[in-house]
Amino acid sequence: MRTRVLTAGAASLADYEIVEMLLFYGIPRRDTKPMAKALINRFGSLAALLSASSDALHGAGLTDGTALPLMLPACAAACLSRQEPVTRAHVGDWDAVMTYCDIMLADAPPGQLRILFLDSGNHVIADEPLPATLDGGELDALQRHILLRALDVHATAFVGVRIASSWPPSPGQIDRDTVLMQAISHHAQTLSLTVQDHLLLGRGRWISLRQERRL
Repeated sequence: MRTRVLTAGAASLADYEIVEMLLFYGIPRRDTKPMAKALINRFGSLAALLSASSDALHGAGLTDGTALPLMLPACAAACLSRQEPVTRAHVGDWDAVMTYCDIMLADAPPGQLRILFLDSGNHVIADEPLPATLDGGELDALQRHILLRALDVHATAFVGVRIASSWPPSPGQIDRDTVLMQAISHHAQTLSLTVQDHLLLGRGRWISLRQERRL
């Protein structure tokens, strides 16, 4: 079967043979064909078997070592199905950040708070507006949402961007954003995350909390 996969691809195998090969890595030196056929009959199809939960596989009598190879194809398929951006904007210096904001955030609504999540090379891996339900919410909820999203997208740093409702921004807005970013920066350090800056933008002008020494 290994030779057939290498020469003709996995499509040359019957469904039970695919399961048979996966089971072999959890049960070496044993004929796994009967178990493979029994599992497909139990779950109804190859797709149902390979997408089954660990509890369901354990319920079928499989050990952790036997169940794991059957769970890996679904994990790999989920990773492959994630839509990756064709390009990731590089914002490694101040001019690049401002160019990105001028182009990508030109139509962002006034008052919106956005977070630019960055990888270790200062590429934008996610640019997300804060949900309206959180934008005016409690400080703890805002912090938690931003930090969890940073971990979820595997960011190492982020930049906050506030689209100012008026220019200049009100002192109250600047103070609120400062408190939020200072609090996030404090907790981010324990997660190996960096708050690079927070910008307030409006009418082609900007205020940087980093340059204002508020971060």
